[in-house]
Amino acid sequence: MGFFAGCLILYVLGGPRVMGSDIPAWQAVLPVLVLCTATAFRSALPPMAVAVGTVTVTVEMTSSGGLGPVLIYTDLLYAAALYGAQWLCRVLQFGTVAVTIATTVTLVAISDRSEGVTTGVIVAMLLISPVWTGLLIRNHKERADSERERAAQINRLAELDRKTVLQTERTRMARELHDLVANHLSAIAIHSSAVLSLTEAKRTAQSAAVAEADGDAGGESTVRVKADDDPILQALAVIRENSVQGLAEMRRMVVLLRSDRGVDDDWDRPQLNALGALVEQARPAADAAALTLHTDFPENFPEVSSVIEVTAYRIVQEALTNVLKHASAGRVRIRCQAGAEQLTITVDSPLARPDPRTRQHPVERLATGAGAGLTGMSERAALVGGLFDAGPDRTAPGRWRVRAVLPLTQNT
Repeated sequence: MGFFAGCLILYVLGGPRVMGSDIPAWQAVLPVLVLCTATAFRSALPPMAVAVGTVTVTVEMTSSGGLGPVLIYTDLLYAAALYGAQWLCRVLQFGTVAVTIATTVTLVAISDRSEGVTTGVIVAMLLISPVWTGLLIRNHKERADSERERAAQINRLAELDRKTVLQTERTRMARELHDLVANHLSAIAIHSSAVLSLTEAKRTAQSAAVAEADGDAGGESTVRVKADDDPILQALAVIRENSVQGLAEMRRMVVLLRSDRGVDDDWDRPQLNALGALVEQARPAADAAALTLHTDFPENFPEVSSVIEVTAYRIVQEALTNVLKHASAGRVRIRCQAGAEQLTITVDSPLARPDPRTRQHPVERLATGAGAGLTGMSERAALVGGLFDAGPDRTAPGRWRVRAVLPLTQNT
């Protein structure tokens, strides 16, 4: 529509000087209308558009020689060189050059030389320039597309290399965990089971000997009850139970590291509903340290993402470990409060007494220790966008408090 309107303006303003000889309006408008129609499919069907334009311009130049159709034809040549096939581009290159040379030689031969050369330059500008401009832009676009594809391929290769390196490192970590840590845990479990079995067998033999010597049928059961209450046997049972559970979790971690699955996959991960079992598992060790564990858990935990679930479980687990290692005798409270948008975990325990050997304050002793536990809990909370705080409870002197606030809407 723009070309058609422009040619009409040229016809109105310039008349025969622009549109050719003094011809009827329909005869001047018809070629323009045909060429404008050809521009509608210049990018979809470049050969047909050029063919229609060439025939129309040839007829127009032999009859009236208007300027408007020639200007539209230059756009058809440009579009054909930009969107056409390679063979069409070669035909346009050689064809426009051949037409320009033939026109210039013919005009020089039949008319004045200067006029022929001038006309040849004008023909070259109208035919050769659009084609070469289209080819130049086409080459730039092809080069840009090639570089873009090359960059995308490099990115794909880099991503593959990154995944390969990551999987290799995970495999190496899994191998180290399996060969070192898992083997040590297996040895602890095996030896603790063996010692426990030998101790129980020895106590049974002693019970049988006492029963035979005294002739008392109830002697065996009396000794067995005392054996069950033996703190050594209880400690061995706790060691065996924890080592077996740690070995099972280690093996699950090895399987996870060797696979390419994420945290969200359906593997045996810690759950909030298992916090009660975690506390019960720690009770024997707490009783040995004169600690009384009290829990305040909701009846039904809300449904949260797996990352939040694992984070909450590990924070409670590490806090209990620190309590068993550092706390003085007394009451320990583990509390979980689930709100509408966040989960609050609080573990408060008696603050440890100063070390009699070094006279070091318990807070200093905690701060100067390995620090991996508190650092790990803080990092876990930060990774899910939560808050973490650990230190002496200002509201209750002589108490140590661990508090974590985790969002329930964490996206995984």
